Amino acid sequence: MPDNAALPAPGLLSLPSNASVAPAAPVAPSLWPTVRAMAFPLLTNAWPLLLLVSQKAFVVPGLLLVGSGDTRYRRDLMLALALGVVGLLVYFTQFGNGYDQVHLIGFMLFVFAMPALNYGVRRDPRLLRKLLTYFTLFNVALSIYFLVYDVDLYGFRGLNRIEGSDGVTYRIYFESSSLAAIALLSTFRRRWLQLATLAAVTFFVVLIARSAVVMALLAANLMAPYILRSPPHIKVATAIAAVGSAVLLFIYLPVIRPDIDLSLSAKQLQLQVILSLLQDNWSGWGWGTFIPYLSTDRDQPYQIEMQLPMLVLQLGPAATTAILLLILAMFLSAAEQSLRGYARFATYALIGFNNPWLFLPSWYLTCQLLFRVEPDPPTGPELQQ
Repeated sequence: MPDNAALPAPGLLSLPSNASVAPAAPVAPSLWPTVRAMAFPLLTNAWPLLLLVSQKAFVVPGLLLVGSGDTRYRRDLMLALALGVVGLLVYFTQFGNGYDQVHLIGFMLFVFAMPALNYGVRRDPRLLRKLLTYFTLFNVALSIYFLVYDVDLYGFRGLNRIEGSDGVTYRIYFESSSLAAIALLSTFRRRWLQLATLAAVTFFVVLIARSAVVMALLAANLMAPYILRSPPHIKVATAIAAVGSAVLLFIYLPVIRPDIDLSLSAKQLQLQVILSLLQDNWSGWGWGTFIPYLSTDRDQPYQIEMQLPMLVLQLGPAATTAILLLILAMFLSAAEQSLRGYARFATYALIGFNNPWLFLPSWYLTCQLLFRVEPDPPTGPELQQ
């Protein structure tokens, strides 16, 4: 062939004119992005690990896994930075004490946990709830084992373990117990497995964790799909049933929680003391402030049951309001509907008012996954379409 002869196009060198090109095989999607998004939220419910280290210990690895994320994740990071600035302003302008740095660091870790949690929720809320349900069932089995064999849990962290006068443990509440409230029954296709899951989670919430808050949230979350999808008369009937259930819970709660009167009395005393001190100082006393005769935790004396009122005393009304508004923005960032975002934030703040959960990643994640109605996965012929 002469050097200057025209060459055929590269794509025609090895194909005859009548050859057909086979379609490319479909490429399986990578699991790595999902793993990156789900790892940190799941670790907030890994109870065996949480007996040894705080869930906040996983915040930095969680952020490194997510990396640069997406636009909404980076916007959440900006909200976290704003929250961090508020916290630092309080630290540098208010009174110092021996616990201020520890309190501030715990707050900062929670602040940067929220973007990573939101990223996992937005990635696939149904998958996240399914995986958390598996973790919850494991935690239920572990807690039953601890109770049946009376395992000595002294020295482990993150536990609220109460013994009766006979020395028998009758309550075990660990820091991620609230995630039992968002258990997804449709994790399993078989009806008997769904019923078994419901029975196991209910048994744990009512007879092991014995938390009125988690009982109420579990009932609300189980009813939410029916309320949101049903016609008006069903919604009214469900609302009436919910009110009736709340009345029964109020009546029989002392049977489930014999210590409830003592707990409520302690919270009432805490609130009265805080309100009396707020009258003299509305500028905030600083991170780590504590009242000796109200403290029950030697390691974290600044954290009491009435956490939100105490936070107002520590940070001042202005800083506390700014923090709550920015956390509200975090909830709205991962909400499929604004109204549900407001409802989740209201649950977060109202229950955090008299429980020491406000800066706990698992509590934020619990509220962020409440009141969700994800579509059921396709089955049968739909899978082939």
